Amino acid sequence: MEFSAKMIADLVGGKIEGNKEVTVSNVSKIEEGKEGTLSFLANPKYANYIYETEASIVLVDNDFKPEKKINTTLIRVD
Repeated sequence: MEFSAKMIADLVGGKIEGNKEVTVSNVSKIEEGKEGTLSFLANPKYANYIYETEASIVLVDNDFKPEKKINTTLIRVD
């Protein structure tokens, strides 16, 4: 089953930054992210992976401030 960023954001009450139509059908660790997967960034020590991950969507905290360009769609949550 595939889920769009919009569907996920609606479910978790998040705000999308990026492509709201991108879809995922699996999950992955942020450091092992592949296209078509959903990942999350919860621990700041993994923040460097957000710039390299190929995960299509990454859940991040509302307070997350990127230090450089991110190529994935973000969903910001509380």
